[in-house]
Formats: sequence, structure tokens, C-alpha cells
Amino acid sequence: MSKVVLITGCSTGIGSDLAQRLTQSGYTVVATARKAETMDDLECALKLPLDVTQSDSVNNAVAETLKQFGRIDVLVNNAGYAIRGALEEIPDEQARQVFEVNVFGVLRMIRAVVPHMREQKAGRIINISSIAGKLSTPANGAYSATKFALEALNDALRLELAPFGIQVISIEPGAIKTQFDETAQLHARNILANKKSPYQPLYQKSDEFAESMRKQEPGPDVVSKVIQQAIESSNPKPRYLAGVAFPSSLVIMYLRDLVWDMALKRMFTFAPQKEI
Repeated sequence: MSKVVLITGCSTGIGSDLAQRLTQSGYTVVATARKAETMDDLECALKLPLDVTQSDSVNNAVAETLKQFGRIDVLVNNAGYAIRGALEEIPDEQARQVFEVNVFGVLRMIRAVVPHMREQKAGRIINISSIAGKLSTPANGAYSATKFALEALNDALRLELAPFGIQVISIEPGAIKTQFDETAQLHARNILANKKSPYQPLYQKSDEFAESMRKQEPGPDVVSKVIQQAIESSNPKPRYLAGVAFPSSLVIMYLRDLVWDMALKRMFTFAPQKEI
């Protein structure tokens, strides 16, 4: 039987594109999403409802996959979302929820799948991080914090699981043309709509920056190709950049805090709005 790949967050974007790509390449793909009906157009071996914030949902999806196919060779932790806004203005509940999905959701999936991979003495876990897990920008701090956390988890897990034949890989996409930005805006609608906020000029600058980036964004297939490369490599790298220009990768690797802060100040300098 072909390798069994379990993917989270397949309703749109990278997850959906990856599920289609791997299915066409002959993999046995188990696509999951919080709402199963959002995957109606996907053609793959199995489609399951899965909410990564709920342990029962995670365990049920893993159990059903094992019941159907007897093994899980690759886990792709793709489910995640962002919320925009200055850190002062993001309510605790919303900040916790983005961590629940982006960080604890990944941990739940790993804890559910690793025992089976350990029995197999083989497996590959691919966590979809972000360039935002290396560089944080204003109005994006909460999302970046989750991806910084995920990078730390990746580094620890890579060494913890290696003795059991399980490889852990981080994929770090740049700005990709999906519904991701729209979802981030939706989650932050109350924050961004507050005209009395002293951060309104920052939000305007952030919108302008995002709009300029959107003109250069590649599609999700750029990331899917890199993920497939990471799955098929006999000696995969610990992390892969995806959809990031070469100069940007140099920035990630070599820029120190002072230089990065100077660059951000040039892009996001604004005059604070007087509180009404």
C-alpha cells in the first residue's frame, strides 16, 4: 500500500492543494477539516471531521485512519490561522484560541500519532510553520508568537523522536495567496473596526503593506511542492522555506534585532492617533 498521509486543515489553501497533489501522486491521503462539508470537492482516500482543539476529535480521527489503513506514515500539521491587531488590543480569549489551534492543536496531533509511528519504527511529522516564526511584524504579534513557539517545539521534537525513527520537519512559507488574510481580518474585525483605537494609523500602514505583498504572492502549490519534497527526500532538512525570495531568506538567517527593528520602523512608522 502507498504511504498514508494524514493532513489537518484541508478546507482551503495549502491543505486542500496538498491533499490533491499527494492523491494524484499516488499517496493514500486522509484529509481533515473542522467542517467536513468544506472538503466536498476533494478527491482522496478518506475525509474526516477534525477539530484540533478537541482531544476527542483528534483521537477519533487518528483511530479511524488506523482502522481504515492500519498505519500513518506522514502527519502534516497544517491547521492554523492568524488574528491581526496590536497586542494591547487582542482580548485574552482570542489570543488563547489562536494558541489552542496553532500550538496546542499540533501537540494534540503529535501525541495521538507518535505512539503508532513509534511502533512502526518509522514516520515523518511535517509542521507548517511560517516566515512569521522567524520575524515578527507589528499587528501580527499574536500569530508570530504561535509560530515562534512552533519552531521551538520542532527543534525539541526533532531530537526527542529521532531515536524512534521519526523525523520532524518544519515548513516555513512566506506570504501565499490563499484565504488566510481574509480569515485573519475576520477574526480581528471588532479590533480593526474601532475608530477610537490609537493604533488605527498602524492598521492602515499594515493594510497598505499587506496589499503590496499580495501583488507578489504565489499560490499554495508553491508550498505543496516543497512539502512533497520533504516527504520524499531520503535525508530531509530540518526546515524548508517555501515561497520566500532568496534575499528574504538571507534576512531571516542573518539580520540581527537592531537592523530588523530599523527596517520595520521604516515600513510601519506612524503618528499615534489621539484617543477620543
